[in-house]
Amino acid sequence: MKKYTLVSVVLITVILFSAILLPQPVPMRSIQTDANQISENLLIGMNSSNRGLCASSTYMMGELCCKRGVVPLLSLLHNAKCEEIRILAALSLCKIGDARGIFAVKRAAVYDESDRVKRLCNLFYKASIAGKIPSSSIL
Repeated sequence: MKKYTLVSVVLITVILFSAILLPQPVPMRSIQTDANQISENLLIGMNSSNRGLCASSTYMMGELCCKRGVVPLLSLLHNAKCEEIRILAALSLCKIGDARGIFAVKRAAVYDESDRVKRLCNLFYKASIAGKIPSSSIL
């Protein structure tokens, strides 16, 4: 009985160590970044009721300079209840560099009901006119 237990423990130990020391390579699946899928996911995130998801999607839309996001960003700039979302939309519009977006940010700097949004939109507008906000399209 002792011999059987000892042999089984040694056998299990050898099997475990061989599995740990000699792992089989996992085949890598090809991951392709599809620009349409990325922009579609960001648009879905921008329309989310989750403020964190909406904010991060709005910011990433500007970081990736996605031209498809101009109209939804304009909508957020004009209609979002949260000041932070409106500020992020203004920043993203300036980063994208579309004339409609920059004009909307200029108008928000004058007519938005929040003083904070007005002040930051004014700074974003002046920076985009001065060329200090880079706008190179990735998507």
